Amino acid sequence: MKASWEDEIAAVERDANRAFVGRDYETLDRLWAEDLVVNSPINRINDKRTILDLLRKGIVGHVLCEISPELVRRDGDLVVVMGSDRVQDKPDTPVLTRRYTNVWRKETDGWRLYLRHANIAPNLTK
Repeated sequence: MKASWEDEIAAVERDANRAFVGRDYETLDRLWAEDLVVNSPINRINDKRTILDLLRKGIVGHVLCEISPELVRRDGDLVVVMGSDRVQDKPDTPVLTRRYTNVWRKETDGWRLYLRHANIAPNLTK
């Protein structure tokens, strides 16, 4: 039985999250669109190559990231995922709660992250 698009999106969300925390560059390269752009919590817009470079240099990255999707909606070849996450950059830093929006695009080789926005939400309670 073929997986539904909802199952496929849930899987790529988990895989991308795991790959980012684990610095699995091969998986990130496969799951991120070549023209990916991210509006990050540090108020910068970065493209795929810049994010991978920052991750390799240890400038960005997390030791913990727990995602909680709240809305998943499809419009043709695009899927929007909105929710919250809890991240910790280093073992000795506080856990932050953020809001995020991911936009996945269906490409010939599967779903790839196309756009992302994340911002710190200090007053968000879970």
